[in-house]
Amino acid sequence: MVLQDQGIENKYIIFALIFMLSNKLQTIGDSFFEEISTKQWFVLLVLNIMGDSTPTLNELSAAVGSSHQNVKQLVLKLEQKGYVELSKDEEDGRRLRIKPTPKSAEFNKAYEKRNEEFMGKLFYNFIDADLIITKNVMSTMRDILEGMEKDYVSE
Repeated sequence: MVLQDQGIENKYIIFALIFMLSNKLQTIGDSFFEEISTKQWFVLLVLNIMGDSTPTLNELSAAVGSSHQNVKQLVLKLEQKGYVELSKDEEDGRRLRIKPTPKSAEFNKAYEKRNEEFMGKLFYNFIDADLIITKNVMSTMRDILEGMEKDYVSE
């Protein structure tokens, strides 16, 4: 990587690497899935992690770590493709609830083996200790960014 040869501080290299990795993951992921984009897949993944709950759009947006508007666009595309159902909240009709459909479960099953192969290739050279440290560092960065949102993001 060119940045490492320029005497740039590690924090700036890490910052750049986060964007580079994100771009590469999206490029590979958009080719990996035939029916949906990587961002749409991530929304389905988060819905699956949330379990049997039927989150509101705001709850899902917070869990995904993206804006209400961005997640709504992704969810609407997933609805058009039959992967989620949208319904109004029974208590507050202004709230939109999102539920994965059986087609979402079929999609997960169809890609289960390929997902495992992909993750195996991506992390093949890491020992468990490396993964734990990386997870902890990234979780801390997420927590810091959530705090920074109040200072830098206007709603």
